[in-house]
Amino acid sequence: MRFLPSRSNGSVLFALLFVTAVLGGASCENKHIGRPCTLSVDPDAGTSSGTTATIDIGLECPSRICMLPAREAFQGPPLTTSLCTADCSSDDDCSDGELRNTSDSNDTRCQTGFACKVAETVGDFCCRHLCVCKDFVGKTPAGGYPTPEVCTSTPANKANCQNIQ
Repeated sequence: MRFLPSRSNGSVLFALLFVTAVLGGASCENKHIGRPCTLSVDPDAGTSSGTTATIDIGLECPSRICMLPAREAFQGPPLTTSLCTADCSSDDDCSDGELRNTSDSNDTRCQTGFACKVAETVGDFCCRHLCVCKDFVGKTPAGGYPTPEVCTSTPANKANCQNIQ
């Protein structure tokens, strides 16, 4: 009778860790938040309250959402360009966004990171929480950005925006 050599506990542990890493890595999708994208529409000049963003289909974005937010905060040169974004429920969902290489003067990606907030209150993307570059909105307030009143769940608001639950 022949016995096969037994595997050491170390190799079994290594195999389990390897499978866990492969399966865990496969479940995390890189949304490429912050990747430069091209708008096929002219950017909106925005409003004094900064509630209007230009959002368009971005084929270079995994989420297919390309956004140039309205300017709420002062921004010096070089100006941040339109960027890929994605839906979010907290700033953590935006934490892996691509940032500007500050040693490259031609890089126009986001410099200060991303915040999860309602980007606009009208149109197809009304009341959707998206990752917005902080170059446009400044520092996230304590407790996060409040949901605009027009995005609360009331019959009148639901009639004006299909994204309100």
